[in-house]
Amino acid sequence: MKRPLLWGFITLSMGIAGVYYHLPPWVMLGFIGFLAGVPFFLKNIKIAQMVFVLGLFGAGVILGYGAFPESDALETFYEKDVSLIGIVTDYPIRFENRLTINLTTKELVTTAEKNNRLEDAKGIRATLYYQADANATDENEALATATDQQLNFVPGDVLLLQGKLSKPAGKRNPGGFDYGLYLKSRSIDGLLTIKPDNLLHIGQETTVFYQILGIKRALENQLEASFSRDVSDLLKGVVFGEKNINENLTKRFQDAGVTHVLSVSGLHVGYVFLALSLLLIMAKIKKRYWIIFLTPVLLCYIAITGFAPSVIRASIMLLCLTWGQGIHRERDALNQLSLAGLVILGIWPAQLFQAGFQLSMGAVLGIILFYRPLLYLYEKWRNRKRVHNKIKSGPVVQGLVLTFCATVGTMPILLYHFKSFTLISFLSNLLVVPLIGVFLLAGMGFLMIISIVPVLAPVLSLPVAFLGESIIVVLDGINDLGKVANILWINRGGLSLAETGLFLLLVFLISGYFYLRQPYVRNTVMSLGLVLALIVMATSLFPKNLVVTVLDVGQGDSILIETPGGLNYLVDGGGYLFERSNRVSDQVLYPALYSKNIRALDAIFLTHNHVDHSQGVEELVFDGYPVKNLFMSIHTNNEALLDQQLAPVSLLKEGSVIEGSDGVTIKVYNPEGTIIPKEDEQQNNASLVMSVSYQKFNLLLCGDIEAEVEEKLAKEFRALSSEQDFQIIKIPHHGSKTSSSLAFLQAVDPEIAVISVGANNFFNHPSDVVMDRLAAQEMMTLRTDERGAVEITSNGEFIRINHYVN
Repeated sequence: MKRPLLWGFITLSMGIAGVYYHLPPWVMLGFIGFLAGVPFFLKNIKIAQMVFVLGLFGAGVILGYGAFPESDALETFYEKDVSLIGIVTDYPIRFENRLTINLTTKELVTTAEKNNRLEDAKGIRATLYYQADANATDENEALATATDQQLNFVPGDVLLLQGKLSKPAGKRNPGGFDYGLYLKSRSIDGLLTIKPDNLLHIGQETTVFYQILGIKRALENQLEASFSRDVSDLLKGVVFGEKNINENLTKRFQDAGVTHVLSVSGLHVGYVFLALSLLLIMAKIKKRYWIIFLTPVLLCYIAITGFAPSVIRASIMLLCLTWGQGIHRERDALNQLSLAGLVILGIWPAQLFQAGFQLSMGAVLGIILFYRPLLYLYEKWRNRKRVHNKIKSGPVVQGLVLTFCATVGTMPILLYHFKSFTLISFLSNLLVVPLIGVFLLAGMGFLMIISIVPVLAPVLSLPVAFLGESIIVVLDGINDLGKVANILWINRGGLSLAETGLFLLLVFLISGYFYLRQPYVRNTVMSLGLVLALIVMATSLFPKNLVVTVLDVGQGDSILIETPGGLNYLVDGGGYLFERSNRVSDQVLYPALYSKNIRALDAIFLTHNHVDHSQGVEELVFDGYPVKNLFMSIHTNNEALLDQQLAPVSLLKEGSVIEGSDGVTIKVYNPEGTIIPKEDEQQNNASLVMSVSYQKFNLLLCGDIEAEVEEKLAKEFRALSSEQDFQIIKIPHHGSKTSSSLAFLQAVDPEIAVISVGANNFFNHPSDVVMDRLAAQEMMTLRTDERGAVEITSNGEFIRINHYVN
């Protein structure tokens, strides 16, 4: 077996994934049996090699159960007031009105039940909310004025905290971010909410790692004192991989497709190696001894960057390369990459599902597989008519080929996790990455010198600041170009298996991996490509079902409707009752739309003009997202949407019908009357009440109507009971006690009730009275605060219900 480490990495990953996805035992045993039988059928695979691979598969299963246990040790503590003693593991992150602290528990106990105690070490992220000073000029001043200096904690501090423990939220919407899995990859198991007076500093522990973090913080403080915020944040990102930096700066790098330079990776480790190797060459140190100097430097860099998996992966590969060159052994990049992956997953199994780990491994794999073949093909093409003085590829071509190879390895991962990809990143990487390398080395040199001679900081900071500002100017120029060439953005969900296969087949073909002069090779490649292309094209022609997804937008409403004929409707867009820095469209709507490859909406229905329904609609429309029709109530008072020219507006009332060519019909039952804008306090009863019907399937969407309108509609639905059978109802007004009257529920008589509501909301929705009423009517009740987005699928006959939490 060639490259046993590669096969071992694959089987270790499969073992972890098998546990995470809860594969049945017979599937796992069947795979083990298959691997065990391979040496008896393939003579070039030895039994010892297969035992090694099987051992790693078993190790993956064990690691999987360790990272994703079937029972949660904190289950009995969730949603309860607890008291815990914990050690601070990193410097707290400050926001405008809160402080987040990562801790490892020494003791955890519920306040009400002293016998419910846990002494195992668990990772906890505590969030401390404080009242910020309205006159404070920045976050640090706000924290200082809102609390006392005792809240400036450092790693190693032992704290006593009291607060409410909660379980981290998982993936709650299509295309959404799995926050719980992200925290799991960072060894955080629970979330704690506390107040400043429920926290007490009771001790201090010291380790080498905490001392390294102290050095890192001191250096970061020096950067803040020497540079503007943008330049210091840029340096903190590229040198230390600091995440708590200016959101606007991060967004500019993200728009240009070069966010990776702000996350320490192999690129940064490569520049560290370059600087050290130059020093070793100048000192005339022989290569066989380089590993002695490289190992401690890389270990310190790994620690100072918070044990980032990409840094560990790159460091292992560099150490293997350096050691191999020192003893004159042939290197194998795939084995080095696999060894790095084995080490990372052996320590942090949950990293297997993280975008950062996948992007890091994918980029390097793309470079390993395609860089040299593509460069060889380019040089062969350039020199096809030359016999002597052959042309070698220059740095520009090498940079473009390198970027292309890394992109090939990361594009499917980017689309799966982030639902977008920009072709402008080729230009960005070509221009920005070399500048970042120089900036990184200049920043490191600056920090090393001022650590010894601090008085030189004002002078040495000038060239570094100029370089940093130049990078930002170049970045802004690229982004301006990207806005003009908007066509270069690809927004869609992850590739299907057939699309991935076709994509990889094309890349391997371009790279010259197939010897097409052989007829059987040529015919095989063409046949496989044709089959994959037909599968991709035929997928869109297969019969589809009606899919209605009640999105989890917190305390609000947003329902996405996908019809069998390919029409897409959005009913409301959610919104935040209290102002936030992030937008509901960015958090929920765009990820959901792009994950389903919806590039335009045939219609948006805004039931009424309250922010928890209208904000997302306004964001989509004013962003210029393609919307063919905008339907609103005749009583809407949303002047901004009424006056805009981006989407044609139609006002609906009782009796209005929108009928699609595929048989899906939307009928309006409320409001009635003439076009009269009503005040905000009257908007609930001005809501559009609509039925969505497809063959025998009927769903009723009720907006935020209250008992007054329900009474009128109850009479209509009782008269229609013999003609239209509603199986599902979206409960009015998030389950408020002023809605969902018994007479209304009995008139509609659904089997399933869906409540779109935010967890722990200010209004205490849904009301206990309403929940008791639904239980008395024996309705299956699905709440978005408990289950995340609720997905309803029907072919007009059957109904299938899925939800995103668990």
